[in-house]
Amino acid sequence: MSKFLLLLIFLCCYLAQGQSLQLADNYAEQGAYEKAYAIYEKAYLTNKRNFIYLFKMVEFQQQLENYQKADSLLDQGEEFSASEILFPIERGYNASLQGKDSLSVSSYRKAIAQIDSFPENGYVIAQAFERRSLLDQAITSYEKTMAVNPRYDYNFQTARLYGEQGKLDLMFEKYLNLLEANEDLVPRLQAVFSEYITDDPANSGNQALRKALLIRLRQKPALIYNQILSWLFIQQKDFNAAFVQEKAIYSRTKENILNLQDLALIAHEENADEAALYILEYIIQETQVERLKYAAQTLELKIKTDAAVTSEFPEIKIEYQKLLTEYGTDVNSFFLQHNYANFLAFKTENIEEAVALLTNLEKQQLSRYQQAENKMLLADILVLQEQFNRALILYSQIQTDLPNAEIAQESQFKVARTSYFQGDFPWSLTQLKVLRGATSKLIANDAMELSLTISDHSLYDTTYVALKAFAKAELKQYQNKRTEAIVLYDALLRDHKGDPIEDETLLNQATLFELEADYSMAVKNYQNIIDNYGTGILEDDALYRLALLYENQLQQPEEAKKLYEKIIYNHADSIFFIDARRRFRKLRGDFETTDL
Repeated sequence: MSKFLLLLIFLCCYLAQGQSLQLADNYAEQGAYEKAYAIYEKAYLTNKRNFIYLFKMVEFQQQLENYQKADSLLDQGEEFSASEILFPIERGYNASLQGKDSLSVSSYRKAIAQIDSFPENGYVIAQAFERRSLLDQAITSYEKTMAVNPRYDYNFQTARLYGEQGKLDLMFEKYLNLLEANEDLVPRLQAVFSEYITDDPANSGNQALRKALLIRLRQKPALIYNQILSWLFIQQKDFNAAFVQEKAIYSRTKENILNLQDLALIAHEENADEAALYILEYIIQETQVERLKYAAQTLELKIKTDAAVTSEFPEIKIEYQKLLTEYGTDVNSFFLQHNYANFLAFKTENIEEAVALLTNLEKQQLSRYQQAENKMLLADILVLQEQFNRALILYSQIQTDLPNAEIAQESQFKVARTSYFQGDFPWSLTQLKVLRGATSKLIANDAMELSLTISDHSLYDTTYVALKAFAKAELKQYQNKRTEAIVLYDALLRDHKGDPIEDETLLNQATLFELEADYSMAVKNYQNIIDNYGTGILEDDALYRLALLYENQLQQPEEAKKLYEKIIYNHADSIFFIDARRRFRKLRGDFETTDL
């Protein structure tokens, strides 16, 4: 019983002391160093070999600029210390605070000199320098420890400190040395590099890593450097340059063509379809694996389909039929058939053939996700035919079948959009509010955009007259009836002049003008938004789209450059800011897009 009581008393004392030290730390955070010192002094007097308490007391006296008192405390501490490992560092730091630089340098050297005899103390000494933000001395301590006893490895620590100092060349050299010794470190080091790398090729971190990798590739070609260089270019969204590196890797090994496939998918997701097509064509020529070739051909044809104009549709249809003959029409060619059905319904208005294709697919042994995808496209086609109620039933079934999947959120958005097309704006808005927190950023953004369209214009027109006209025009746009949509947008601009929905109308109509290759009208609409709706939320959209039009279709790079510059300086929070900056610098000739 007595032992239990002693243990209980000890535990209570320990907890009480811990609470008092926490109070002292709180005082220190508030600048009440004298109060903090008093509490630590009381704790120190109970154990004069606890140098954590002592160094805290020294720190508080330094904050109070009582440097002589701090020296006196260090003198007292050394009387009870069996080792002087850290005292020279604390003395040197106290001297530096008094402007006694020569004395501080001498003390730091004394601390580091101990490593020659006791390399096992090197880490503690380096950490003490780090605590005082003496990074040069910390690096020297780590380096000396490794030199005295090579079994110690502090390369990660020294590389990190070089990074904190902004010495990126030295940092990357250290990390690449580690990578050369152990390629399994790739994921860990990529996570570290991400702290210094951005999507901007002109960023100092990007330039330093690129330089280090290119030098190593010239001096000692190794695939790991191509791999990291490819990763860097992907961060910069320079997929052509990444392709050069991945192609070099594959050419030497004839392995990991899946990396090229992944690169093509990333490029496509980032709307870099030109680069994606180059990569896919290379895969198709190189691979002997039928499933990889099928996947590449399917994605290649989808990209071509998305960009095709009416005159190209017959050729696109022939390509689909050729691939379906090669790969068959069973479940193994599901995505190819799906893409073809989409093309038939939305591009060529051959709805009966599209539905027949999807109906045949339903008879196959589809996975639950494939069944949902099939049902989704059938519902989309029903909306195309303005059979809204039947479409809503199918969308709702998807949410029931796969309630936790991303496709369920997509179907919920399409329920909201269908209700919007029907003119049931309150119900559409209710559905959209739920989707603002969707796991898919694309779905969340689409939901937010449509929600703002409805809510913003409902404030000014409770009868929804202009909004109904706008929704009707958008439905025609969805149905790919461009001429009808353009006419409806014209009528809206004429009949509802001054309505807040004007800028959205001009933007949508400009998109249609581009698809119809009526670039002069598209320019007119975009410029109208920029000139007359500069305070609205669509100005950056208009600037960006007009810049792309000048750059890609009208071949006027100087005009494009001016517009990108406006986004950079006036719309730093725009979602187009990063790409506008990249395109501006490319047009200005700031950097090359390929290497080696």
